[in-house]
Amino acid sequence: MTDLREFMRRVPQCVTVVTTFDGSKPHGMTVSSFTSVSLEPQLVLIVLEKTTQTCRNVLETKRFCVNLLSEKQAAVSDLFAYAPHDDRFEKVKYRLEDGFYPVIDGAVATLFCEVHNHVEAATHNIILGLVKDIKIFSDQQPLVYFQRQYYRPAKIME
Repeated sequence: MTDLREFMRRVPQCVTVVTTFDGSKPHGMTVSSFTSVSLEPQLVLIVLEKTTQTCRNVLETKRFCVNLLSEKQAAVSDLFAYAPHDDRFEKVKYRLEDGFYPVIDGAVATLFCEVHNHVEAATHNIILGLVKDIKIFSDQQPLVYFQRQYYRPAKIME
């Protein structure tokens, strides 16, 4: 039987970095498991591995930020996917909005969310976020991940 990973590699996904702030330091990780769920109320879904510091802090603080990366931010995606957790925010510019939402500089847009609910699913937590605010920063193309490479949406269509 073909591996689910092989199937999912063929599904283009936007690249986001989910961030939170625990009162003393920011936490974040690259997340491609992100989608909208409802427009009324405005709900989004993220999926985080249970064992990560980011997941634990999102569930503890009950807040998170979804930073939609631009096509120019492949290095930021790699940083938040592979660098040691404590080094991630030392190597990227960001600002703290409203005292608890780390916003990554250069992001196309950001969603500011409160945890609405979560469900454990094997090794991951499925987290529903109630969107409290939305900021659009630019009209740049978003970063897309497809077949283990980064693309612009237009390039996938070629």
